[in-house]
Amino acid sequence: MLINFTYVKRDTPIHRLNPRVKFAVLFLFGLSAAQTSNFWLILLGFIGACFYYSAARLTWSETRKPWLFIFFLGFILVFLNYFISGGAVLQGADMSHQHAIFSVPFIRFSWHAPFITGSPLPMTVESVVFMVTQALRIVGIAMLAIPIPYTIDPALFGATFREMGLGDKVAYAIDLSFRFLPTTVRNFTTTLDAQRARGFEVEKLRGGLFSKVARLAPMIVPVVIGSIVEAEDIINAMELRCFGVTKRTWLIDLHTTGRNRALLWLCLIAFVLITLLDILGFFFASGPLHVLHTQGLPRFLAP
Repeated sequence: MLINFTYVKRDTPIHRLNPRVKFAVLFLFGLSAAQTSNFWLILLGFIGACFYYSAARLTWSETRKPWLFIFFLGFILVFLNYFISGGAVLQGADMSHQHAIFSVPFIRFSWHAPFITGSPLPMTVESVVFMVTQALRIVGIAMLAIPIPYTIDPALFGATFREMGLGDKVAYAIDLSFRFLPTTVRNFTTTLDAQRARGFEVEKLRGGLFSKVARLAPMIVPVVIGSIVEAEDIINAMELRCFGVTKRTWLIDLHTTGRNRALLWLCLIAFVLITLLDILGFFFASGPLHVLHTQGLPRFLAP
């Protein structure tokens, strides 16, 4: 029903990495990738993300559901978006001198009759490189985001966000949200097994939308009520401990090692360089730095 992120306890370089550094690397990589459509810069970041993800040693069976969601979302954002927009969405591409490869049959909408007309959609070097760049950007960000819930102990989330500068209430709210989803999935699975033991068949629900929702009451009501009761227990426990009255102290103290600082500085320097290139407008139309111009198309692809 839900994508359940379960912590996988292993001794890997990513597991030993400071949780604050993991979030910082993800934010810096995402902000850097959002500023450029240069193929070579995105490819370089993608290769670094591959090394980062491989160091976590996560198997396909453990991360299959989130990856299927990422692939589905990427297909919609990259390919379907290009066809729906008629090839008009090409950020950072030189639209004045496109190099056509072939055309595919397509339809276009207009404000005049017959409103729908057939029109070929050209596939150019610029559009293909842009779609590949978009796919690498999405998968690269996912390679840094997916290991976070799988490699960080749930007990560290509260202390992580607190030491990142957030308040006690906000940090503890985020900590509870990361714990609430696995608990809800576990309660849903337990309720589903119990109802199946009583003869309730979820796969054979018939009728319309409202009829199916009404028949799912034996599943929804126990899960929702159980979640509310557990939330009230947590609220009562926090009130008994006077949570929010004064500044709290955390039992866990996170330490940053030299390896963590090196990775953080590397990502920070890359972010600053890409930001400077973005401010300068990637003005390298000729010379050895031509690869930093707009999409960075090689000369043999776009002469």
